Amino acid sequence: MRRAVRDEQKPDSGVEEPGRRLAEDAHVQLVPVRRDRLVPGQEEEVAAEDHDQALPWHVVGDDEEDHRRVDHEPVRQRVEDAPEVGLDAPATGQEAVDLVGHAGHAEDDAGRPAVPALGGQHQCDEDRDEREPPNRERIGKLVQGSGNRARRHQSGKDTPVAETLSLPGFVDAHCHAFQRALRGRSGGRDFWAWRELMLAEAKRQTPELVRREYVEVYRELRAAGYTAVGEFHYLGFEEALAAVEAAEEAGIRIVLLLAAYGRGGLPRFRQESMAEYLGQIEDLRGRGIAVGVAPHSVRACPADWLEEIGRYAAAEQLPLHVHADEQPREIEECLAEHGIRPIELLDRTGCLSERTTVVHATHADGGELDLVARAGARVCACPTTEANLGDGFLPVERICTRNIGICIGSDSNVRIDPLEELRELEGIARRQTGRRNVISNETLLCIGADEGAGSLGLEEWDDVEVDLRHPSLRGAEDIFEALVSGCSGDVFL
Repeated sequence: MRRAVRDEQKPDSGVEEPGRRLAEDAHVQLVPVRRDRLVPGQEEEVAAEDHDQALPWHVVGDDEEDHRRVDHEPVRQRVEDAPEVGLDAPATGQEAVDLVGHAGHAEDDAGRPAVPALGGQHQCDEDRDEREPPNRERIGKLVQGSGNRARRHQSGKDTPVAETLSLPGFVDAHCHAFQRALRGRSGGRDFWAWRELMLAEAKRQTPELVRREYVEVYRELRAAGYTAVGEFHYLGFEEALAAVEAAEEAGIRIVLLLAAYGRGGLPRFRQESMAEYLGQIEDLRGRGIAVGVAPHSVRACPADWLEEIGRYAAAEQLPLHVHADEQPREIEECLAEHGIRPIELLDRTGCLSERTTVVHATHADGGELDLVARAGARVCACPTTEANLGDGFLPVERICTRNIGICIGSDSNVRIDPLEELRELEGIARRQTGRRNVISNETLLCIGADEGAGSLGLEEWDDVEVDLRHPSLRGAEDIFEALVSGCSGDVFL
């Protein structure tokens, strides 16, 4: 997704600059949030008790080029213009609570009041384009539109016409589709006991079973509003091909995150060498399959494997996804073997870059989060799975104050609902801070869509249609607030 810089055009000071498909261009006052562009006051250290060291931040000036931006214009070019819809949004000049507020004391004063907006622009991610998108007026009208002229969508020949709202589809950046079969099984007192159940389920998988069952999982994802998925796959090469076929049948865009597994787990998970693993990656790429490299974890990959994967990902400009800091035991084992924590090891071995997505990071400390921020990497949060497995809470505000991008994943698929993942993310932040509206709705929707696409290296993915006549939206004055806070995946057509 990294692109050459397009011709620059002076932005409209009253409209948010691009870098996001949904939350951009709304005439609301929100804090600009992006890596390498600090929120006012964020030059201070984030938390004393967190033992965080101040980062050597590089502040990018308004007229300075940022070569790490993601170019979303190919997506915008395919999004058709839509009439205005009757959605309420803060009026121009109205203050709005944003993602982080003043970051200087975010971690040492959880009870402080929410900080009102500063300035008139908001950026959800580091990937800022200096040119206004051709469809910025359409997006602006979508978020701030007036009147009651919702787009009409014909569901079928014999079904009534429903008023709909077209949104960027949600992106499931971390999925283990075979684990859907574990839904409803309560065995195991902790993550490690659950893992034994997971290994037993993995052992019984065949290409035929994957082909048959993954179609149903991917259809469930699609029905819930996900239009793209990153399948973190470690069941074998033939099963990987079956997963891709299943996604094609279900009509969901897939990026195959083929796991490197050098030790532990089941024999079927493992490759005998780095040469075998990279050969599998090259085979998939040769078939035209979108891929990312995925060292499963620092438990599964020795340091020399991590180094080679890091070099390959950098040379080929591929996404790199890796589980890290999900469980305390994982951290203890890494400290015992390497003398450093998991994300520190990823940094040392060259696996931490702007193309990296660290999955979970529920137990990452401040120093590790500093490394993630400095590299421009993302964190993939999977709140429903993390709750189900007892993984702990993502340090949401500590991540936000560092301007680290967040995406979401259905992971074990104990629940398949992007709105629930986003709601849990905000809920965690509220519980941790004692405040409401820690993350704006616009930002949450960006997390659910564009951040996931950036994580997977996607340039295009499908939109979804919101049924504005759904009972969950009845009487809603602010459609986006109602959508995020009160709806489930069945609101999508």
